[in-house]
Amino acid sequence: MKKIEIRKLETFFLAAAVLVLAILVPVMVYGAESVVIRSVNLTFTSEFGDQEILMPEIKTTVSGASVGDVVWKRDLEKWKAGKNERVSVFLTSDTMVFADSYNRSECKITGAKFVSAKAVDNNTLEIKVDYVPVVKLGNTAAAGWNDSNKTKAVWTKVEFATGYQVSLYADDKLKKRISVGTNMVDLSEYMDKNAVYYYEVKAIGFTSEDRKYMKEGDYITSSDVIMEYDGDTSGTWKGETYKQEDGGVPTNSWKQILNDWYYFDGNGIRQTGWLLSGQRWYYLNPGDGKLATGWQFINGKWYYLNPAGGEMLTGWIQSQPGVWYYLYDDGSMASSTNVGSYWVDASGRWIP
Repeated sequence: MKKIEIRKLETFFLAAAVLVLAILVPVMVYGAESVVIRSVNLTFTSEFGDQEILMPEIKTTVSGASVGDVVWKRDLEKWKAGKNERVSVFLTSDTMVFADSYNRSECKITGAKFVSAKAVDNNTLEIKVDYVPVVKLGNTAAAGWNDSNKTKAVWTKVEFATGYQVSLYADDKLKKRISVGTNMVDLSEYMDKNAVYYYEVKAIGFTSEDRKYMKEGDYITSSDVIMEYDGDTSGTWKGETYKQEDGGVPTNSWKQILNDWYYFDGNGIRQTGWLLSGQRWYYLNPGDGKLATGWQFINGKWYYLNPAGGEMLTGWIQSQPGVWYYLYDDGSMASSTNVGSYWVDASGRWIP
């Protein structure tokens, strides 16, 4: 009888244990699921000034999480309005757990474009997005004419602008309004009567996509001044060759066409890539042969090409006030190393 009673007790306790587990397991599972963050979000609010690109404000409304480190792929001074800038935003939480990854529907991005969202650890999530900077375009410094007949309008370029809106007036009445992609336009076809003509011009984004990120400037009224414009506007491209108005083609020389410089070889073919001209190296964009200037990322290395002339620079340079970079003899930028007694960081900067 005792053995039977013991067995009954064992059966009873086993059944009780199973019942307890049946009750506790769902609670434990539910508890684990309840602390996992199922969806996340980020909002990018663009900040901008006159002819100045600024960092956006980045916020999240995820309960229990906050924005931590923000790491941009490129430094602010290298940004261009209307061009993607990659950034990693790290969300952190002390009380909640992130999932291993989130897709586009689980990670809502406002004001930028979703790339990926993956957990670094249980309490840290890295969200990669592409942000497009916004800028308020400035005003042209001068607007005048490129010929004595005052039919070819020309004005100084505005930084970041990809186009201009020109309004032609005859005797103070609007005659024609057009948009152009250069800082010169021939208005003679609209000047068909004796009148006093002048025009107004303002910087704009040339395409509808540009206009999302470029806030137009203000109109500037032309004066009677005759201004220089060196770029050729009368020839036509024939493949990689530029045929001038007189039928000739440039050879073994530089030529400015519209707003850009090109180099043509002895056969009149537009050159691309690195070019040694005189004692200086230059870089011509692979796609269109245009002379590159400023910071350029070429074959995995950074180079700085003189903004005023395009030639490759070497040694110590100061591309912005108070920030120095060192360029080796081949023009490539030093980074994460000592240059003499000075240390330059991963971005190439040495700050006094």
